[in-house]
Amino acid sequence: MQLLRAGTGYGGPPFDGPVFSDDLSSMAAISDRFGVAEAVLRTLQAGTDTALWVTTDEVPAVLDRLEKAVAAGELTMPAIDKSVLRMATVKGPNPACGR
Repeated sequence: MQLLRAGTGYGGPPFDGPVFSDDLSSMAAISDRFGVAEAVLRTLQAGTDTALWVTTDEVPAVLDRLEKAVAAGELTMPAIDKSVLRMATVKGPNPACGR
């Protein structure tokens, strides 16, 4: 992720936009090694802003795992805050908010 964010090593400009994962639930290179909850945590730890997976069945387990990771210091609030800011920046202001 540092390569993407800094732009060094390949001559590209630094990128500060949001980074999305690929599908973490049905890509065999991931799902053969990790459950969805662990795969989501690991991709967020690596610097992805939004983790994607196909089904909603795993949402409770993912949320539980992420809460535990934050409590244990495996996933930091500053990293989460940066991801939220990147996503909010892309989304832009919503005039209906705050009414």
